[in-house]
Amino acid sequence: MPKELLLVSHGFQSHYELGVANGLTENGVPVRLLGSDTTLVDRLHPGVRFQNLRGSQDEKRPRWGKALGLLRYHVKLVALALLRPRHPIMIIGMLRPEWIVGLVECALLRCTGRPLSLTVHNLLPHDRHTAAMRRLYWWIYRIPSRLLVHTESTRQGLIEQFGIRPEKILLVPHGLNDAVAPLDCSKAQAKRLLALPADARTVLFFGHVSPFKGVELLMDAVERMPEVTLLMAGRCTPDSYGNAIRARLVALRQTGRLRWFDGYVDEATIARVFAAADLVALPYRHIDQSGVLLQALSLGVPVAATRVGGFNELVNPDNGVFIEALTGEAVADAVRRYFAREAPLDAETVRGTVKAYAWKRTLAPYIEWLGQVQPTLAFGPARPDGQSAP
Repeated sequence: MPKELLLVSHGFQSHYELGVANGLTENGVPVRLLGSDTTLVDRLHPGVRFQNLRGSQDEKRPRWGKALGLLRYHVKLVALALLRPRHPIMIIGMLRPEWIVGLVECALLRCTGRPLSLTVHNLLPHDRHTAAMRRLYWWIYRIPSRLLVHTESTRQGLIEQFGIRPEKILLVPHGLNDAVAPLDCSKAQAKRLLALPADARTVLFFGHVSPFKGVELLMDAVERMPEVTLLMAGRCTPDSYGNAIRARLVALRQTGRLRWFDGYVDEATIARVFAAADLVALPYRHIDQSGVLLQALSLGVPVAATRVGGFNELVNPDNGVFIEALTGEAVADAVRRYFAREAPLDAETVRGTVKAYAWKRTLAPYIEWLGQVQPTLAFGPARPDGQSAP
């Protein structure tokens, strides 16, 4: 029997986890997904073997409950890996504290001699670009057999800033988030579903409110444009930045130019807000690649994005406009430039710019490498029982 790939998500984004697991299995790689209560089990490919190793991720649990749960999870993860010392491991998410998960745990897994890969979503964690964090990740990036990156800019950053050998890095483009199906209705109908005027010019911000995402720049821009209605889908964290944004949103809502989904956003709501959006705003200060960008483009919604990281590699005149500076005025200028077009970008045109980004295709470099280091893997169409064809 071919060796299984142990896919470790650490509870990372459920849509991303789903795409990677299914993409690998569709290429005939036998996968055991070590997931959690948030894993979209009912949507997994029949060939994926799912094991709920992490369990609950309920943020309302007491701190002692979270700590105990994480301890149990990591003990079970290391024990499972030791029971399968020759099985390759692919880690697609990272947990805090990184000095334990990224340094100690990865070193233990690597010491078994197994092929170990780590996905580098961003060179450093968001809003924690410190000298200490840079030193820590300098060591973390030297442990795995391969580092997987989603953009050329990330690859260059690993080489130039962290001294990683080019041959250790695999460029695996971020696959499409196709877990949310586009709503079968017109843009005007979608706006009415959200109690918005059918002709409203709607700009969507999707995701948690964080400083690196430049939400205050978007607020500055919207306050300059009385003709624009803002859609917000995501929660404000209970810190000084989140509270400041919340106060501005409350004031904007009183003008009637805000539709706000605060907190957890289910998939039905995700489909509605993207269907109602004329444009998705990504005024990020820094990012290597963004699932929100791929989500928007896969649903046929154009974007206004800053020239950072992988945005430079994906955004073009057929799917959006660039924000040329990190100011509210520049965000407003980009939004106005888009709405000044003779006609809005067609959804099919936008989707066409990313049609090659299905996970089954983008994972090809990793699968090729895996076949070289693990010759016993018999890649081929997966059978319903979770085993690969001989």
